Amino acid sequence: YKRQTVHFFRPEMQGEAERRVCLEKELRQAIAAEQFMLYLQPQVDNDGVLFGAEALIRWQHPERGMVPPGLFIPLAEETGLIQPIGQWVLAHACRQLRIWAEHPAARDVCIAVNISARQFHQPDFVDQVKRELEASGARASQLELEVTESLLLDDIDSAVRKMDALRDLGVRFSVDDFGTGYSSLAYLKRLPVDQLKIDQSFVRNVHHDSRNAAIVRT
Repeated sequence: YKRQTVHFFRPEMQGEAERRVCLEKELRQAIAAEQFMLYLQPQVDNDGVLFGAEALIRWQHPERGMVPPGLFIPLAEETGLIQPIGQWVLAHACRQLRIWAEHPAARDVCIAVNISARQFHQPDFVDQVKRELEASGARASQLELEVTESLLLDDIDSAVRKMDALRDLGVRFSVDDFGTGYSSLAYLKRLPVDQLKIDQSFVRNVHHDSRNAAIVRT
């Protein structure tokens, strides 16, 4: 309580706070009980040939059913729980790559894993990735780490060092949501990236907006 201040309270604010605390508690339990599932979204080329897949996490709650990522991922980011969740996704993606390595039709398919800012900025992030690759036996060349522009540009020198260290192992990098952040060619040329994922705001109307089409094509 502070003197000479005015505070407004609405009953729904209390309800929202209680729901958030409850969801955070359940999310911590989900991490301990491994209530997550890994979905793989196919990536195909112009000819419809499968060349990769994006790893997408889903939470199979024992009572709520399937909890949408949009509901629990922002909370995980705020609370720091995104770190163990991100580690779970990375570990399971690497295991899947090792399984695919036994099948000729799938052995060259890459899996892209979204990396959060908290996870990437961990001092031992490079070692984390190395450990998962070694533990699973997956080929580094089939792993693609997906990051955002803003994540990289928070500390570009440190980001480049980490990326170079992992690329020396064979790991690939892609930049997600390209076009919504700085999108500077001066920055881009410094980043050792293999792929740009253009933000959906440009792609969504590409058939109707000639300017969007020109940007995507370029």
